[in-house]
Amino acid sequence: MAPMYVPDILTAPLRRTDDRTSDYPLLDDGEVQIGIWECTPGALRDGAGDFDETMYMVAGRVSVAHGRGTYDAAPGTLWTTPRNWASEWDVHQTIRKLYVIDQRPGVAAESAHIPIAHTVRLGEPARRPVVLAGDPHESSLTLWAKNQLDCGVWECTPGEFPFRRDGYDEVFCVLGGHATLHVDAAEGAGHAFDLRAGSVLLTPTGMTGRWVVHETIRKAYTIVHR
Repeated sequence: MAPMYVPDILTAPLRRTDDRTSDYPLLDDGEVQIGIWECTPGALRDGAGDFDETMYMVAGRVSVAHGRGTYDAAPGTLWTTPRNWASEWDVHQTIRKLYVIDQRPGVAAESAHIPIAHTVRLGEPARRPVVLAGDPHESSLTLWAKNQLDCGVWECTPGEFPFRRDGYDEVFCVLGGHATLHVDAAEGAGHAFDLRAGSVLLTPTGMTGRWVVHETIRKAYTIVHR
């Protein structure tokens, strides 16, 4: 699978799926679906499907009532819902989100959310273990690590370092900062993706390359273990 890149999630050209919702699919392999979704105002019932889902909100506002209370989700909210999780949505303003749906078998879990991923406090910074240039330090916060999904927030200071995806796909949305992700190719030069606030990138298992962080970058991510 090739990497999938969206320069700006807010301007991605969605396709209409029904009278209220639109979608921009990035991946659908029959078990995992990744994409961008939008819904206009009104009531919406989630039918408690047998799947885990992670979501990062980039526009609009919605109140989601569930068995243990209500989530108020707005731009910057990162949240997860486990399989068989019933809820009722009241969409106040047209919402747009990045989503990952995992239909593979799993066990029951609890939902979780970060109201504002842009400002949430992360763990103590640590220097990258392998560095090509500069002195990059990274920090992170795991929101949810259940079944075969990991979801959270990651930040890194300027510098250059290699990366590889071993046994997992990752999709992320950049919250702030600036970086270039250089992807290796089997023959010749690979791709270089410009990453700024609103950029979305899906990187598949087996991919290698290097990060060049120009300005401290923060992202909301979901890892899909394979």
